[in-house]
Amino acid sequence: MNAPYEDNGRPPVALENIREMLGGDPEREKELFQIFIESADECLEGMKNSRDPGGENNWRTQAHAFKGMSLNLGAGELGRLCAEAQKNPAAPREEKDRMLAEISAEYNKVKEFLQQQRQG
Repeated sequence: MNAPYEDNGRPPVALENIREMLGGDPEREKELFQIFIESADECLEGMKNSRDPGGENNWRTQAHAFKGMSLNLGAGELGRLCAEAQKNPAAPREEKDRMLAEISAEYNKVKEFLQQQRQG
């Protein structure tokens, strides 16, 4: 199976910084990728549960956390999408649904890429 690449031909995660920080240790990378996936799943679920009025603070908090994790990992496009969501906590539900669909689609690319890295 081929890696899920962005339209620009680059992978959805730039691993150079992570690999440098971890000294190229594949076991530490696998552990980090698993922690990211578990945490990202929680953030995504939190955002899904915060789409209605009254959930603005939780939406912003979850989007902020997801953005930070994504950018630290090297998933720039996912981080950008989460930043957009973070800036729009009072958006109508339809707009939040659109943002979540974009975030979910990009996250699926990142997750698939990381799972392939863990297996490789």
